[in-house]
Amino acid sequence: MSAVSNHYDVIIIGSGFGGSIAALRLTEKGYKVLVIEAGARFKDEDFAKTSWNLKKFLFFPRLGLKGIQRIDLLRNVMVMSGAGVGGGSLVYANTLYRPPTSFFKTGSWASMCDWQKELTPYYDQAERMLGVETNTYMSPADIELKKAADQLGYGDSFQMAPLGIHFGEPGQEVADPYFGGVGPSR
Repeated sequence: MSAVSNHYDVIIIGSGFGGSIAALRLTEKGYKVLVIEAGARFKDEDFAKTSWNLKKFLFFPRLGLKGIQRIDLLRNVMVMSGAGVGGGSLVYANTLYRPPTSFFKTGSWASMCDWQKELTPYYDQAERMLGVETNTYMSPADIELKKAADQLGYGDSFQMAPLGIHFGEPGQEVADPYFGGVGPSR
């Protein structure tokens, strides 16, 4: 790591998906970038095993809680975000959904352009970089959710989540299946 400088071309607040990509692209262009993050850099052993471990899960420093999940209550909305190096990537549960077509055709932005067409190349790129696999294991909780969906008449819309997780064979390291094979082994 290089020495700390007092001069940067760009300062980015937050190291989540947006901040980290912005920092990457700016440094690729030769800019000197500083990324500031409110939370800590967590090691594997620092993460809570359950969300009931409030001290390790929630981020509310005034109460001594220095976990990964920040919750901000505003007048008409509750904002949940990540706190720590990685930002929201710490708390998004590796889910990589693409919004349905109806999402792009709703709201004040819908008439500006064909947002689905406009954003598809970026969804493609993110999926290629993060890797998308569908979880094929249905846990007891998943089975109950499927039953509830069936009972409510939405069973045909139930699907397992597309995840940014490589479901390889346990204990077997494989060459990187993403990034065109140039990323780390999994």
